[in-house]
Amino acid sequence: MSWPPRNVSPGARARRALLVDAGLAAALAALALALAAGLGVVAFVALPLLLLGLLWIGIEAGLRRARRRWRRRRAA
Repeated sequence: MSWPPRNVSPGARARRALLVDAGLAAALAALALALAAGLGVVAFVALPLLLLGLLWIGIEAGLRRARRRWRRRRAA
């Protein structure tokens, strides 16, 4: 491992720090875009499935309620 020279001008030190900051910012931006795109795809698939599941549960509950009413009317 080599160490940077000790006699570094303030301008070179600032440029090196800017380069490191820009590299980290690019890496974070790429990670954020990858996660956001992945979440978008998951949400695009999950939202219709969620709505379909809720519709299914609602239909089953409605049918159960209708059967109970029908049985009560028939028994009375």
